[in-house]
Amino acid sequence: MVILTETCGFSGDKIWPGHGTKFIKNDGKNLYFLNSKCKKYYGNKIKSVRVKWTQLYKKLKKQTLHILKKKTQS
Repeated sequence: MVILTETCGFSGDKIWPGHGTKFIKNDGKNLYFLNSKCKKYYGNKIKSVRVKWTQLYKKLKKQTLHILKKKTQS
């Protein structure tokens, strides 16, 4: 069985079915947000590259979740 997931328009995380909110811009572009925190950051025009918990920040700084988990466990 295949589960279709969307990606958050701000953080880049996966959104499972039944979670998150959909935001439609005036130009017709659909954006999905994981939670209200992501939606507020996007509405305040804060760049997701500058927020440390987003996937785009981690990709820019070449950090992966695997490396971060190792550092926190030991």
